[in-house]
Amino acid sequence: FGRRFLMHDLMNDLAKYVCADFCFRLKFDKGQCIQKTTRHFSFDFDDVKSFDGFGSLTDAKRLRSFLPISQVLTHDWNFKISLHDLFSKIKFIRVLSFFGCSDIREVPDSVADLKHLHSLDLSRTTIQSYLTQYLNYCFILEELPINLHKLTKLRCLEFEGTRVSKLPMHFGELKNLQVLSTFFVDRNSELGTKQLGGLNLHGRLSINDVQNILNPLDALEANVKDKHLVELELDWKSDHIPDDPRKEKEVLQNLQPSNLLENLSMRNYSGTEFPSWVFDNSLSNLVFLKLEDCKYCLCLPPLGLLSSLKTLEIEGFDGIVSVGAEFYGSNSSFASLDCLEFQNMKEWEEWECKTTSFPRLRQLLVFKCPKLKDCQNLRRISQEYAHNHLMNLYIHDCPQFKSFLFPKPMEIRFSSLTALYITKCPEVELFPDRGFPLNIKEMSLSCLKLIASLRESLKCLESLCIGNLDVEFFPDEVLLPPSITSLRINHCPNLKKMHYK
Repeated sequence: FGRRFLMHDLMNDLAKYVCADFCFRLKFDKGQCIQKTTRHFSFDFDDVKSFDGFGSLTDAKRLRSFLPISQVLTHDWNFKISLHDLFSKIKFIRVLSFFGCSDIREVPDSVADLKHLHSLDLSRTTIQSYLTQYLNYCFILEELPINLHKLTKLRCLEFEGTRVSKLPMHFGELKNLQVLSTFFVDRNSELGTKQLGGLNLHGRLSINDVQNILNPLDALEANVKDKHLVELELDWKSDHIPDDPRKEKEVLQNLQPSNLLENLSMRNYSGTEFPSWVFDNSLSNLVFLKLEDCKYCLCLPPLGLLSSLKTLEIEGFDGIVSVGAEFYGSNSSFASLDCLEFQNMKEWEEWECKTTSFPRLRQLLVFKCPKLKDCQNLRRISQEYAHNHLMNLYIHDCPQFKSFLFPKPMEIRFSSLTALYITKCPEVELFPDRGFPLNIKEMSLSCLKLIASLRESLKCLESLCIGNLDVEFFPDEVLLPPSITSLRINHCPNLKKMHYK
């Protein structure tokens, strides 16, 4: 639900001709009543008030789908029929949506009588105590119904952005469930990994409260490897204190997903090292990996062996002091990596970089790593090899940074660079040969010397941000390139006037 697509007029006309007796689109299709043969009914909530034919809705007893197609996110329920009466009439409904109907606060128990229901979307309603299927961003929803298991045909259950923190009893009886946003592992009830193992899930899944898996053999019962998942998130409680690091590793070992997985995220893993499937290329299709707040890990695994990985985010590894050869795994590592991020590494001091690694890197972010050596006293950046794939370069809050030292001009060193940000670096000097990379389209600067050199250096610049300057006016030599289409000036508290040029 919520996705839109365009259809060619001829294809649309053909579809309407073929489905004329089975589909009714309010306002678009002729007629003041819904035919008995109607199987699929769609409408815009704004058109409901002016339509008098809803009495005939209950005559369409073979209705299969009930779908709002509004562009606006929230509406009122303007139908002249109650939900209970509606449910009692549409026994064969498969797809039922009340997306964005903000005044729906509860769903009658008779929804459990809809035995053929595959999909019920209650996203962005104000429902508090009932859910089937799509309930994403129902912010006040706290629990799921105890009789949820009666919807035996249910195929999809999503409740992201809610306050739900546990699943109801008998949840494992939903044998037709194929998509589940989150599974909570409960230590003290039947909702353990065996319940999860009995579900034939695909797509994406988040497994929360992994710390409640006390026996590594129980992790095997989840059958994660047999599920056709492309996105998996594993989440431990942040205050979990492990009693046996080896057991933590074995639990994670037994939660290995299939090689179809493309995105993997782990948060608050409590082991001291990772099992081999995380890095040995068993996940040959993995393109995104995020490891967050794994504070007991003492060294990073050889993630450079992941040949398909494009984005790697590492955050909050409190036990990491140095990153060296163990991170790369081979001489030509991180062959496909586009984006690398390190954040909140409070004890990290040293990084041994290999010149043969990261051949395709486009974005590098190092943020809140206070002990990383030369960062605070960074004065110059020198590089022997060209970075032909680097597109974005950020240098921020380096008070002693002065210059780049390259044996060749920057337009050769950074031929693909399109965005350059050098801010809060008051000592920075002009670039070598007064030359910027020629293809830069977006810049953010806080140095008058660099700003003054733009006009004669850049012909493609489109967007410029000037900030963090203690000036009352810009000198006459500060003339901007005529190619600029967007100019933003911020954090210049003493600026009083600007020259018309």
